[in-house]
Amino acid sequence: LELNAQVVRFPSGQETEFGGQAAYLMRIFGIDGATVSEKPLENTPDVARLSEDAVLKKKLADYVSANVGAVDLGVYEIPDEFLARKVISWSTFGSARQANHPFTPLFQPADFAGLDYSALQLVRTPEALVERLDNGACQGCHQAGSTAGFHFIGLDDRTTSPLNRIEVGISPHLHAEIPRRVAWLRATTEGKEPNRFRPLSFAPAGGWKDAGEVSYVPAEMAMPCLMPEDAARFGQTWQCGGGTVCTPLATASGVRTRLAQCLLPKDSRAMFSGHPCLTGSIASNPSQPFNDRYTITGQFAAFASDISRTAYTCRPPKIGVPAGIAYRGCDDKDRTFAAFRAGKPMPNEICGLVGGKKFDTCVATNNFDQCLGGAVNRGNRPACSADHFCREDYMCQSLPPDTPGAAKVKGIGFCSPTYFIFQMRIDNHATPWASAARATMGAGFGAAEEE
Repeated sequence: LELNAQVVRFPSGQETEFGGQAAYLMRIFGIDGATVSEKPLENTPDVARLSEDAVLKKKLADYVSANVGAVDLGVYEIPDEFLARKVISWSTFGSARQANHPFTPLFQPADFAGLDYSALQLVRTPEALVERLDNGACQGCHQAGSTAGFHFIGLDDRTTSPLNRIEVGISPHLHAEIPRRVAWLRATTEGKEPNRFRPLSFAPAGGWKDAGEVSYVPAEMAMPCLMPEDAARFGQTWQCGGGTVCTPLATASGVRTRLAQCLLPKDSRAMFSGHPCLTGSIASNPSQPFNDRYTITGQFAAFASDISRTAYTCRPPKIGVPAGIAYRGCDDKDRTFAAFRAGKPMPNEICGLVGGKKFDTCVATNNFDQCLGGAVNRGNRPACSADHFCREDYMCQSLPPDTPGAAKVKGIGFCSPTYFIFQMRIDNHATPWASAARATMGAGFGAAEEE
């Protein structure tokens, strides 16, 4: 039994700068009849024990040095004696949090400075080696390229409120991983040696050959990227596509690699709702990650002072939107999905659902059926689909089937902050699975004063 369970969530009203926090317990149990046993977490170090045992830590460093080629390919298996039986992964900004980089506090680049990196495919420096190890640990992989700390969420059935359904049930990592597995299986069935290289979990999909380097497709809008100074530590990486540029969103003390995403250039006229608008820094607390502190350091997009249907304003994290979101209210064309045309590229934004002030007020009554049915508004959000994913800390939500014009955008959803989806949170919010709540689609939707 492999367990990855959200065990606590701090709402955005409490974590106003982070836009909320959540902790996930990760454990593995062996089950043999009536006997249950703890199993080690694959490639995930027991940081506390290793930090206190210099001999054991040196032994782990020796293992890494002796197996650097396998680590480079991503096909290593660290022996059980070094591994943790229980860890906690943290979000939001999970890919940047020091707690999700377990090898970084254990080893300095100097510990691996004497290795030969010249023939390796991905790892070209000691810093890249430690980052590769971090990303291969359970909490590293499940917070980089994931959706809400998971890679396979699944879809909701008809018993779930149509106002609260997931449109895309897999993570960006799994989407990119499937072609690699298909290529591996094809080569194996044909009796060929498969390409065994496994990319970083936040890498985009690639073209897979039987051997040699991977030809990555360009990363799409709001997908992860490596800043030039970080990419220089690695071998072949990837580029941003679609007219985007790699833009840093957050740094964290104690972490070398910055959280960056492929975003619009500064002052771009192609701004869209949901685009990040704030940068920040995280002061890491290694012993108590729940006391990590995020500080907004600047605003780089969406400078309108007020909400309107013509200009973009930057909505703050305190409403539950990590890194802020650019926002423009829906106009009449947005409500009818006029920009969505068959055979044309999917627009970056769609008139989806937002809670608004009425929803926040209604939630206090604890009557969620009423809140969902009568206090949800229309508002522009990033468009998403099975091929176009939401950025970190957001997930693709379905439009209710009775939304006017929904047939025109079948298969397309809108990006919501992860914890706006009731199924993804455990903080005593009722889950409206048994509810038949339906939105009154013409009542107040898109009213700027309610957004």
